[in-house]
Amino acid sequence: MGKIQSKIVNMKTNVRFVVRAIMAQYAENSTGNPIEKKYACIKIKNEDTKVDIIHPLSTEFLLDNWKNAQFNTMKAPADTLAMFLNFLISDEDNKVKSLTELKSEHAINFLSELSYKRTSKNTVKKHEKYIKRFFEFLNKKKIINHSLEVKNVQYFYKASKPRMHKLPEEYILTFLEIAYQTDSKILFGLYLQFFGGLRTGELCNLRIRDLQLIGDKGEYGFIVDLSEDRNLRKDIVNTSGSSYIKTKRRQIVFGFKNWSTIFYEKHMNNFRDDMKLSGETPLFLNQKGLAMTGNNYYYHFNRIKDIFLQCLRDSDNMADRNNALVLESELWSSHIGRGIFSNLLAEEADNLYDVSFPRGDKSFESVKPYLANTKRIKEKLEKKIDEIYKKK
Repeated sequence: MGKIQSKIVNMKTNVRFVVRAIMAQYAENSTGNPIEKKYACIKIKNEDTKVDIIHPLSTEFLLDNWKNAQFNTMKAPADTLAMFLNFLISDEDNKVKSLTELKSEHAINFLSELSYKRTSKNTVKKHEKYIKRFFEFLNKKKIINHSLEVKNVQYFYKASKPRMHKLPEEYILTFLEIAYQTDSKILFGLYLQFFGGLRTGELCNLRIRDLQLIGDKGEYGFIVDLSEDRNLRKDIVNTSGSSYIKTKRRQIVFGFKNWSTIFYEKHMNNFRDDMKLSGETPLFLNQKGLAMTGNNYYYHFNRIKDIFLQCLRDSDNMADRNNALVLESELWSSHIGRGIFSNLLAEEADNLYDVSFPRGDKSFESVKPYLANTKRIKEKLEKKIDEIYKKK
């Protein structure tokens, strides 16, 4: 084994393996300009100097298997491998000086340790799957000469609590009203989620130019360009996976009465007067005037959620107070927007992508067929929500 490969394979105790996100070119557009993509990689962080450098072997493993995958898909095995490698240099009974010493027992002990810490069986099995792939990779590289055989792992059985995917219908407008009344930075983002099903990461990828109004003031809704990932925060490394576009498309967001107009106008009026706006300006900004991250968005969402729950607790209506107790006990965040939208459209479309259209359609003429039913669906949504509030 050469000196360079020996350094890659050898395991030191004053380091820690960490997962990082990097932007790298993966293709060129029609004009020859680079198209960047977000990748997950594993770095070695020196605990003394705090400097981290890419670990070539494990990053090669990730690229060999998940180069063309979405960031979150690539990050999952990266997280597993970083945990496993840290286990091999920190656990007294399982330390190895080199990956050439790696045996099945090390992986079994790692998986058993996770089970001992009450990690659910499904999660442990996912880690097991990725570690098996890593053993196969090391075999192929002739670093080890055996495959992973997993046996005698005592799995922990835990019933995981499912996330709540939609609000009770009678509270959809209440939640939006609170966002509007509190002048939240994400009030328009919530509208796009509730009536267009956008993910949080997709909102954080939007520039002003990526929003097209349907109607003079957006009274019939919007077309949102989600055709590509955009790295709007080059100043930070974000490994959360909450700031990217999962499915590339152009998405229709429906108007609801005059709400689409007033939410849009209020949002645009909230940009600081001293800001020089252009089409490249991020649509959602944080307090410092930089593009909002997924974590920024969750922070603002939770503030609205707290006020919303307090309103229900303080209500004179017994049903509201009971619902507050139920909603407080459930797990939910901004992902409910997609659930709300799916539910509202249940009678009109089989899924959210039935009201989106291919990213290749550039001209307005080419998307006219997709917009033909927009007004009809808008009217049906209004009628449906009116009926919900009549029952309340």
